[in-house]
Formats: sequence, C-alpha cells, structure tokens
Amino acid sequence: MFELKDLHIRLTSACNMSCPHCYAADWFKDHTQLTFDEVQNVVLQAKKLGCKKVTLTGGEPLVSLYICDSIKFCLFHKLKVSLETNGVLVGKLIPTLSTSDIKNVNFTVSYDGEIMRDSKFSFKVKENIEKLVNLGCSVKIQTTITRLNINELDIILSFSKNLGIPNRVFLSHSPNGNAKDLKLLDVEDWLKTIKYIKSNYDHAIVELPDVFSGKASRKCGWGVHRCEIMSNGDITSCGPIAFNKRGFVAGNIKDNSLGKIWNSEHFSYIHNLKQNDFKGLCAKCMFWKDCLGACRSVSYANGDNLLDPHPFCNLVYNAVKNSELDDSELFDAQRTHEWIRQIDSLNFVPESELYSSIVKEQHSV
Repeated sequence: MFELKDLHIRLTSACNMSCPHCYAADWFKDHTQLTFDEVQNVVLQAKKLGCKKVTLTGGEPLVSLYICDSIKFCLFHKLKVSLETNGVLVGKLIPTLSTSDIKNVNFTVSYDGEIMRDSKFSFKVKENIEKLVNLGCSVKIQTTITRLNINELDIILSFSKNLGIPNRVFLSHSPNGNAKDLKLLDVEDWLKTIKYIKSNYDHAIVELPDVFSGKASRKCGWGVHRCEIMSNGDITSCGPIAFNKRGFVAGNIKDNSLGKIWNSEHFSYIHNLKQNDFKGLCAKCMFWKDCLGACRSVSYANGDNLLDPHPFCNLVYNAVKNSELDDSELFDAQRTHEWIRQIDSLNFVPESELYSSIVKEQHSV
C-alpha cells in the first residue's frame, strides 16, 4: 500500500469569478459543496493512510462556508495546510483566523494581470497578496500566460519579484470550459517567452516539460502519493482532468472508505505505468525519467489520451524537423537536437522503472 501523503480537497464547485482562461468553468455549474462533517471525515481517514498535507481548493475555497473551520481542523490535527485561491476574498480570513493559524497556511494565489482577471479584481488581489506577505505568510503566485495577457508579463513578474516571492508560470492551458476557443501560444512566442523569463526573472518557475523549462523538477505526485476529493465526494487522482472527463474518478467517499478507493484500480494503474505505456514522443524521450510526461491534465486536454505527450513537445519537434525554427530561437539548441536524435533513433531503450518508483525517488530528495 502506498502512503497517501497529500490530499487535495475541493470544498466547493462555486467560484466568484469567470476568467476567460478557466478550464473548470463548466464544472462550476454543478453547484456542489462538501459539508464540514464530510471534510472532517475524509481528513481523518487520510491521516490513517499517512497524510501529512492538505490543500484546500475549489472552485474558489474562500466561497465555502466552512473554509475557516476546515483550516483550523487540519491545523489542530498537525497537518500542513495549503490554500489555492484567486485572492479576492483573502480578507475574510485575516480577522477570523489567529495570527498563528494564518501564518501556518501556505498560500498559492492566482494572479494573471488585469485582462484575464478584470482590473477591479486584480487590484484587490495584489493588495491581498501584499497583506499576506506583510503578515509573514508563505505566499506563492501562480500565473497562466496566454495570448490575452502576454503583454502584461513584465507587470506580473515584476510584482512578485519586488515582493520577494516565487511565481509559478504556466505557458500552456487546457482548452476546456471558458478556454475552449482560446488557442495556445504559437511555438515561436512560447520559446521567446521562456528565454525572456529565464533571462530576467530568476524567481519564476516555468511549468513546461523538462527539456524546455531548462531544468528537472519533481512532479506533483498525482495518483502515487496524492489524490483529490471533488466537491460532490468523488475521489480522483487529478481534479483538473475530472473537471471535464467526469468519468475519471476512482469512487465516491459517500459510497466507500477512502482506504478502499485509494487502493482501487484507478490508482494502481498509475503506480504501474512505464515509459513504453506512454504515447508518441513520450515513449522515446531521453528526459522521461525526470519529466514523466509533464502535466497530464494539459496533455490529455490537448490530445486524445491520458498518456499523450505535452502539446509543446509535439509543436517543437515538428517545427524543428520541418526546419521552421532557427537554432537561435531554441532555449537550448544542443539539448533540443539531442532530444530529437534520441526520439528518431531505432536503438532507443525506454526506461524500465515504474512511474510510482520514480515519483517516490523525486519526492524523497
């Protein structure tokens, strides 16, 4: 049995915003939320399975009536607590939680500039981020860069840099919900943006496959030591996939215990994956052991299969093979050409180690 170290709880499907890049917008219409009793019950079950950390999310978790009670309950049971929020309603926590409690919450706040969040909300979000930083809280900003806000890149990253806090940057999104007609960046803009961020903002973490992001980074651990409970009680390895692939669930906490669901086929399938189970470029990628195919949610949403390669890998591979990119445009031309040579090689031997073993190694460092 694998330890369930990290539990994500989607307290509610409700959100107080409707951002143009939001891939969960259709799921928001479900109007479901977990009761505080259900939250307490699943947290205690997770603790018995080895849980050390709970991430409270949504929807927008601060819309939930039970957000403060849920935070206090998790802290009382000596669990690390993280909160993923759009930041607009952070002010409701400050007078409700003790200074000690709020400083024990790790905040991940989405800030994507004015165009994708609306100017009246973006100012409030920035103000609330500053309040949290001044309180001494651990704060990380999460930003999605799209065609809509790419011209605000400097404004966004300068804000987090000046505050001295990390900024996680996504240069790809899932074309679902409100984003179903929002096209991904062109490959040239993608590469230019990676170079620009790496040259000017060393506090930014670019979320792309390792061959392009510039360094290896440990992956989220979905399905290996992490699971999510949706606001209707469904248990899944990845909430962002389940937003739009409603059958991508292992069971429901109202029907079975978390332990039984955690040891179900849904999770054992992920544990036992190997490189040659992956599709296309992933199956022959020399960086697979570090990358593990990158974000499965983005890959699945932009492809047809859970194990499809990341869309950026396909775009760069095809552009280089068709001589549509100059070496000067590549983030690391030597690395990219070696990656392509290995993919095209008839002698490539895929990694034999199990997906779950590699994830455990990454998270033990």
